[in-house]
Amino acid sequence: MTRRMIIIRILAVLAVLTGINYVTWRWLESVNWEAWWIAVPLIVAETFSLIDTFLFAATMWKSKEREGPKSAPEGTVDVLITTYNEPIEMVMKTAQAAQRITYPHKTWILDDGDRSEMAAAAQSAGLGYITRSQDWLDKPRHAKAGNLNNALFRTDGEFLLILDADQVPDPLILHRTLGYFADDPQVALVQTPQWFSNVDEADPLGSQAPLFYGPIQQGKDGWNAAFFCGSNAVL
Repeated sequence: MTRRMIIIRILAVLAVLTGINYVTWRWLESVNWEAWWIAVPLIVAETFSLIDTFLFAATMWKSKEREGPKSAPEGTVDVLITTYNEPIEMVMKTAQAAQRITYPHKTWILDDGDRSEMAAAAQSAGLGYITRSQDWLDKPRHAKAGNLNNALFRTDGEFLLILDADQVPDPLILHRTLGYFADDPQVALVQTPQWFSNVDEADPLGSQAPLFYGPIQQGKDGWNAAFFCGSNAVL
């Protein structure tokens, strides 16, 4: 066990034990029953906070911090960029960045808005372009999920890199992710973090979601339960 994991587990146990001690005291010694309509909701909220602390501690108990993949990237890849009505300039910025991904691949724009301007821009840039066929008329469309499912029947890559319309990928994203699938045949997806270019480097409000894309996903990974966030991931 690493020093990091020892520290995490010690802090987790201390947080839970301290919380149990506090909430027990609150229920048994400090509830103001004369003003129960204020006191009880407050202590219920504090009890919920303790439950949340316990679940977070359980999540972090088997936190896994992975190194980069050991195997070289391999396999065919389709990069799927989903869009509906986002500005064409934004979508093209993402798509052209996807074209610059260094690993061989095919880039597709999945235009659920079926815009002729988007189709023309994709064609002029040498990009694949997919929209819904007439088969979808009068059927549930299922928004982004339906857009992706529609594309699955018209592409044949062994791997999919899914991006939202405003997610500019790093040129090495496939070199940094595909190797995990070769390292372990049980791997079904590799979720990457998001980094917002318009957020200050200090990020005092946590807009980059470092807690979720760091400790929480690492904890879930340790329990074999890391999940797909809907974009910026390879499946």
